Amino acid sequence: MADGTKVGLFDLDDSLVDRAGTYARWAAEFSREHGVPLDWLLETDLTYSSRRLAFFQLVKDTFDVPGTVDVLHAQYRRRMPQLIQPAPEVCTALSALRVAGWRLGVVTNGMADNQTAKLRRAGLYDLVDTAVISESAGVRKPDPRIFHLALAALGAEPSPRVVMVGDSLTADVGGALAAGLSAVWISNNRPLPGDGPQPHRTVATVCDALALMLTESRP
Repeated sequence: MADGTKVGLFDLDDSLVDRAGTYARWAAEFSREHGVPLDWLLETDLTYSSRRLAFFQLVKDTFDVPGTVDVLHAQYRRRMPQLIQPAPEVCTALSALRVAGWRLGVVTNGMADNQTAKLRRAGLYDLVDTAVISESAGVRKPDPRIFHLALAALGAEPSPRVVMVGDSLTADVGGALAAGLSAVWISNNRPLPGDGPQPHRTVATVCDALALMLTESRP
């Protein structure tokens, strides 16, 4: 943008929305319904978070849960967005950024219907100017092209003035750096590894990132 408007891009899961907390609520329900140990569901998620069909195949093989893998997966996809808990402080901060002149976008990997449903459930859909979802975009983070698609939708060019905020060092920070953007890493209280992509800023939570952006908006 030639007028100097600032642009902020955000990851969705475990950044703008609490995916880990949402999964824990789903796991508690699933555990009660099917007798699968809750601790097992929580621990296994770390390995299978992006491989849900394989996850439900493992569930069936290990615990003989009724229903096909496809049915269990469809139920999971339908239920997860319903369990999102809106975060009023995040919505308030995004609204304040827009009032301060920021153009905002979401860049997320995932299925279009699920990610859109999460945005709506969290009250975020109308607070951002664009949402680029990997299934629809045909490209996934950390590929720089998905960030460039978001910028094109915002009428912006790749620049260090564009801030990408997310919790994944590989997908969000590494992708942003490759795309020519500034990167803010949401640590969720994890230590920053010495190797791998290095963010320009590290914050504990998305609210910290939003506060930082608001502070830097002031003259």
